[in-house]
Amino acid sequence: MGKNKAAVSVVVPAYNESASIQESLARIDKVLAGTGRDYEIIVVSDGSTDNTSALVTSVGVNSVRLVENDYNKGKGFTLRHGFSEAKNPLVVFIDGDLDLNPSVLPDYLDRLDADEADVIIGSKMHPQSQIDYPLSRRIASRIFKMATRVVTGLKISDTQTGLKAMNRNAVAPSIERCDSDGFSFDLEFLAQVTDSGGRIKDAPVILDFDFTSTIGTSSALKALFDLRYASRYRRWKNRKALGR
Repeated sequence: MGKNKAAVSVVVPAYNESASIQESLARIDKVLAGTGRDYEIIVVSDGSTDNTSALVTSVGVNSVRLVENDYNKGKGFTLRHGFSEAKNPLVVFIDGDLDLNPSVLPDYLDRLDADEADVIIGSKMHPQSQIDYPLSRRIASRIFKMATRVVTGLKISDTQTGLKAMNRNAVAPSIERCDSDGFSFDLEFLAQVTDSGGRIKDAPVILDFDFTSTIGTSSALKALFDLRYASRYRRWKNRKALGR
């Protein structure tokens, strides 16, 4: 392991990602191999019904380890499962598709080594981010960001991008308090970290969104549910703090 470089566990949630998982893992492995760190890549197959698991086991990358949910349990459960399997002091969550380029990871990890933050979140809103996706999606992201601040009070630039790096010991209590199994996990996790005094900093991402459809009703409903869930949690937290 490189001098003063902490080892890292990268958790990759995957549900029916047969089209992209092998290339995604190869990219992640190549980036990590250049960091001078010890590392492992944990793929958590969330009850995939395609051949995602078989492709992971045949990828030919020694650092990759497969963990499987016995059925589809949701992204939040999958990330918590992967976190519990992680062995190293730094942990990264990164989606298993090819939208997010892992080349930014060395900077995230170096910032954690320097104790700049407890969690580094990839943010599409960061001025140095390179994002390639439709204007409609950009507008929707900004509206969601504003709504998040108004409804939950969380002053975080981007809660939903699927790239986060963290100090394991610093965030473990927050992870343990999360009970969301679905997409609202991201909001719940960041709310837990914030309310426990954790330090969250954002960082640029390189995102090439393979956008094949417009934002549909289901996506909007999921986003609204996430906000509602986080808002309800924070109202409960504030009442508890006031002894009500």
